[in-house]
Amino acid sequence: MTIARHVKHASLALLALSSIGVLQGAYAVGTDAGVSINNRATVNYSVGSVAQTPIESSPTGNSTPGANNGANTTFVVDNKILHTVAEVSGNATTTTPGATNVVATFTVTNTGNNSQGYQLTATNLTGGTLFGQTDNTDVTNLRAFRDVNGNSTYDPGVDTETFINTLAEDATVTVFVVADIPVTAVNGQHANVQLAARAAVAGTNGATLVTQSAGADNPATVDVVFADGGAVARDGIHEASDQYAIQSASLSVSKVAAVVSDPFNGASNPKAIPGAVVRYTVTVSNASTTTAAQSVVLDDQIPADTVFVSGSLRLNAATLTDANDADAGRYEAAPTPRIVVNAGTVNASGGTATVTFDVTIQ
Repeated sequence: MTIARHVKHASLALLALSSIGVLQGAYAVGTDAGVSINNRATVNYSVGSVAQTPIESSPTGNSTPGANNGANTTFVVDNKILHTVAEVSGNATTTTPGATNVVATFTVTNTGNNSQGYQLTATNLTGGTLFGQTDNTDVTNLRAFRDVNGNSTYDPGVDTETFINTLAEDATVTVFVVADIPVTAVNGQHANVQLAARAAVAGTNGATLVTQSAGADNPATVDVVFADGGAVARDGIHEASDQYAIQSASLSVSKVAAVVSDPFNGASNPKAIPGAVVRYTVTVSNASTTTAAQSVVLDDQIPADTVFVSGSLRLNAATLTDANDADAGRYEAAPTPRIVVNAGTVNASGGTATVTFDVTIQ
């Protein structure tokens, strides 16, 4: 094979590959809705070896001069409604009891063949398993907002649109589902939520919903065909779910009493008799593996028939004053005798805070 022929074959191969690429790109979402497609057939013939005027099919074709016997073959491409909703992170959205404006992030992609609007709806789900955890609570104040400035971060003063006004073909937009977590939620609870995008007429702020065309195709108009496969197939709605995983501190408190001395035995095998000193040890523990408990305050009344031993209050073995001053603890004589200790933060994974104080049996 000559060099020229090698070059020729290589050029043809490249041309074929480039043609395939053009075709693939052109059909990424299909032909645009509303595009008019028409085609005419041409017939050439002779009579008595004399070439006659060619005839064409509709819209201008004639089987005989002066006649229009062909049916119209022009039609417009209909509107294929197809879009996808997807959760972004691939994991549950972790949060804590009482948190507000907690964000779960989704995307909506228009995979149809026409610009489209969407109505956005966020709802609590009942039951079901997601990310290996079963839904067993609900969140409150559930809302859905479009990412107006496109920065993929929820901005409360900016991202206020609860709809997608117009989304071009093949375009994607971020949508935030925003919720408040009840203060009564407890560690280990999970709330499944769903974002649904329903097709609406572009430019109507999601208010005018799209309806599917009924009956036979009308070649002169843009009919609407739902092509989605959501929870209910071909309804113009697509959904995706996320989960709020509540991770709270899991505190427990234990309290033990031990006689440390009495007037007769001292510290050697003391007994709980009048005049004996009893030491209380109160331990706060955090069993959560994820979340620390903050601003932990222990309030413990001095038992009846006992009196507080001044100077005995300790937090994690550090001595505290009885006064209401700069340190973490205090003794209050009235209205009810008690000790109050600000234990601060009790860390996750077995963190503890230990308070001790002494009383004398009357």
